[in-house]
Parts: sequence; structure tokens; C-alpha cells
Amino acid sequence: MLPGSTTRTALAIVFLLASVTAAWASGATFAITGVGISLSEGKDVEEGGKELQRFLGKAIVGKPLTLVAQGMILPRGGVPVAGEPEAGVWSFDEKQLKKLALAAAADKTKIVIRLEPLVAGPARVRFAGKILGYERAFEVSIDVAEAK
Repeated sequence: MLPGSTTRTALAIVFLLASVTAAWASGATFAITGVGISLSEGKDVEEGGKELQRFLGKAIVGKPLTLVAQGMILPRGGVPVAGEPEAGVWSFDEKQLKKLALAAAADKTKIVIRLEPLVAGPARVRFAGKILGYERAFEVSIDVAEAK
């Protein structure tokens, strides 16, 4: 064998596997779900020249809620499957919502945040993520009600 041929072969195999994964997928996105919050179906909107998917939710002051962004690979002609995102971050107004510790670690396909509404009124939580090179943006507009 020639010097360095093993390294070149290994790199060729890695490149081939990465190419097959990219060719297999016709797209990728995130599935947004919640626990402790009722969410509407996502609606595609444009804001500031950028496309995002907006969800409407209802929550109660003092009652914790969890939002999950799970990476999803959309294969050609197949059923979406969970996939590990390259990046993702949740953002929110700390005057309206308090970040809480997670009860348990999520799997690598999910980016999870646990929040507690502090005041009644409208609140907004945003998620920006990247999976298979696709950058996606989401917004959860929450109507927070006083506890009864």
C-alpha cells in the first residue's frame, strides 16, 4: 500500500456517506412541540424579509411549559425521520418568562427549553436552527393568562 492511502480511503468513505445522506434527503426542518402549553398548527409568515413558521399558544402564569424543536430529515418520497441538528437556540424576553432547569437530558435530535411565565399578557419565544445546511426560524406567540 502507498503511504497515506489508508487515510485517503477513509476520507473517501466519509465523503461518500455524507453525500448519500444529503442526496437521500430532499429537505430538513424542525418539528415544534410543547408540554404544558396548547399550540396551534404552525403558519408560514414573512417578517423582516425572512420566512418563519409561527405557532400560537396559551399558557398560565406560574405554570411551567416546555418547548421542543426536534430536527427532522425529509426524505424523498418517504416519512420524515428525526435527525441531529447542526445548531439551534431558543430566545425570549426574560421580563416575561423565566428559564427553568430541564428535568432530564433530551436526545441529540431535540433542542429543549423549559420556561415559566412570569406575567399575564402576550409573550414571544423564538427558535432559530440549522439542520443539513437548512436554516429555519420559528416563533411561538403565547397568550399568558393569570392563574385562577
